[in-house]
Amino acid sequence: MTSPIAANIRSLTLTLALAFLVTSIGAAYWTVLASDQLANDPFNPRLIAATNDRPRGAIVDRSGAPLATSDKVESGFTRSYKDRTLAQVVGYASSKFGLSGIEAAYAESLIGQDPADPVSIWKARYLGDRAPAGQVVLGIDLKIQKAAADALGGRKGAIVALDPKTGAILASVSVPSYDPNQVVDQSKQDAAFDKLSHDPDHALLNRAAQGLYPPGSIFKVVTGAAALESGFDPTKKLRVDDPYQADKSWGDYFVRSASHAHGLFDMSDGFRLSENIYFAQVGLQIGAPKLTDYARRFGVGSTPNLDLPAAKGQLSNSGSIDRPTLLADTSYGQGELLVSPLQMALIYATIANGGVMPTAHYATEVRDAAGHVVRQIAPGAQAQVISPNTAKTL
Repeated sequence: MTSPIAANIRSLTLTLALAFLVTSIGAAYWTVLASDQLANDPFNPRLIAATNDRPRGAIVDRSGAPLATSDKVESGFTRSYKDRTLAQVVGYASSKFGLSGIEAAYAESLIGQDPADPVSIWKARYLGDRAPAGQVVLGIDLKIQKAAADALGGRKGAIVALDPKTGAILASVSVPSYDPNQVVDQSKQDAAFDKLSHDPDHALLNRAAQGLYPPGSIFKVVTGAAALESGFDPTKKLRVDDPYQADKSWGDYFVRSASHAHGLFDMSDGFRLSENIYFAQVGLQIGAPKLTDYARRFGVGSTPNLDLPAAKGQLSNSGSIDRPTLLADTSYGQGELLVSPLQMALIYATIANGGVMPTAHYATEVRDAAGHVVRQIAPGAQAQVISPNTAKTL
């Protein structure tokens, strides 16, 4: 017969063994399976500490022009940012508020570790042996960036330009912007970050990749592509009369003309005059399933693959086009559509690239302290969205 003391000892032993097992599983998860997640967390104390106890690598544009460098100060090192039109892209490296933008996405490389080289990470983590910081090269071209910033002026919004073949982002402007130098200046950072955190215009938001907007007429190429891929004859004439409704079941709802023109239109006329009524009829003729299919092929409703945070747009509030009036409106870029400027740039890049959608990326390569390329930022798999013939016709 087992004594009460022996039973208690056995129960305690089992409890301790179970606790040890659970702790071991947790430790294994965080040190093995989730180690990269922890290592690259923008609030990882190790990465934050590395922002001021040694110089970080430079962030430069495609020609080598500096965008972010490290300066020696009394307390160690601080970052210096050269172009506030790139604030949301380059980000900041603050010992108090963490990392953002490229400073966060490529944090390991900027403190002398190469994510593609496990040995460099192991030596840095466990032996404290760091290689000299290298630099991250962006696809940004400062001349194009300036032209885009000048074109947008002080108006709230975004402009993004990319290479249609490689997906490298050449310009990325988001207004309003902010001065990241104030976020890393110890004498100004508290007031600056508090202001940014409560900014009703959300200056920290990268509108080029994270802003969502109704695309309007620039979405008509998606309707055109869906129609052409479905065998729709682009020379077919459709009657445009303003206002337009398909039948009386629409009640008091009408599609209005953008051009205020009347008559018979083919697809060339529809694009030339950006005619809403023409594209509404095209959408109604090819049907919601076909338009939905091609919108999704072009990435609408999905989060673009990108090396910085990007927003997921929507085809409609419910995810489907469930009524004729919504189909008509969606066909010319209104309705409940929401897309980012980056997504629309990718759609047009697909047409310019023979129907192949590139993978967008801000960074193009990582170099070591001697300037040698140690890592090419290879774009991901590219998708054939439409046929080369359809792309050429558009």
